[in-house]
Amino acid sequence: MLNSLKVALVYGGQSSEREISIKSGKAVKGALERLGIPFKEFDPVEPEKFIREILSYQPDVVFNALHGRIGEDGTIQGFFELAGFRYTGSPVKASAVAMDKALTKEIVKGLGVPTPRWTTVSVDQMPEWELFPAVVKPNSEGSSIGVFIVNSPAELEKALSEAFQYDKTVLVEEFIDGREITVGLINGQPLEPIEIVVGEGFYDYHNKYFSDKTRYIVSPQMEKSLKEKLFSYSSAVYDRLGCRGAARVDFMVKGDIPYFLEINTIPGLTDHSLLPKAAEHSGISFDQLIQKIIEGAFNGE
Repeated sequence: MLNSLKVALVYGGQSSEREISIKSGKAVKGALERLGIPFKEFDPVEPEKFIREILSYQPDVVFNALHGRIGEDGTIQGFFELAGFRYTGSPVKASAVAMDKALTKEIVKGLGVPTPRWTTVSVDQMPEWELFPAVVKPNSEGSSIGVFIVNSPAELEKALSEAFQYDKTVLVEEFIDGREITVGLINGQPLEPIEIVVGEGFYDYHNKYFSDKTRYIVSPQMEKSLKEKLFSYSSAVYDRLGCRGAARVDFMVKGDIPYFLEINTIPGLTDHSLLPKAAEHSGISFDQLIQKIIEGAFNGE
């Protein structure tokens, strides 16, 4: 069936994650070529041109490989809905909510899933924050862009001014000193956890996409009860937000408690990305992963 489809492969865009989206898009392009699935590439960097060309193409399904604003926050999903296009990934509401870290944490807290204490800060505000170290990050950015770990009020003030360059709302969050573990999901099914061990600093943009010193331990050593919590919490968040297709849920684990950090509704598909690593460990090749993501758009999963 897939070989008879017309796929619109959308990647690039205007967000701060454009470079990573291009890497993901090129990887998906290779998979579609190997699978023999007809496709055409589209880059919404010029919105009017993009809309005109994709409406003319009339795809059977859109493979959305955009990361960040417009592509991951429900905006382009709304356009696909209006145009009547099937598309990969989560629908409008789930995409918009998941992009808002503070709102997602409120929902997660309501589910009984642990999450670090936090506050949100608007431009020109200085919060009454006493928990150090702390994590500062834009409320609606991905790929660890604009993220800082601070140890004092002075460092906090400086980090806030820099984070506000990326978003008008910034999250200040309790720093959890523990193991960084992520759980990928494909069409609602959790994959084996991956532990991230950085060579230096923390899992920032450089260590995430470019460093050869970052280690990824698939199915790391842990008690069975902890793994069950990770799976249970990941599925609960995915289901409550109404996600679809591929997603990735990030945690900091201290002792036997997984603390939810955020959910990514369009996980990276680069050679450094975590979802393909977890899928491969489960016997799912990269090409099979791409096929499953496309099938998810048709199955409504």
